[in-house]
Amino acid sequence: HKGNKILVASWGVAVSKNPYLSFKFKGAAKGDTITISWNDNKGESATADAKVS
Repeated sequence: HKGNKILVASWGVAVSKNPYLSFKFKGAAKGDTITISWNDNKGESATADAKVS
């Protein structure tokens, strides 16, 4: 959010194929955009943007 990391997680092999992740943080306003990036255990990576609601 605004160039700052707000969550970093390292999950092991026991995580489901399509995990659900939810979290809260202070300092965001409705409509702000956060960027979400991830890497999987097969070397794939992706990035997505989401609006704070």
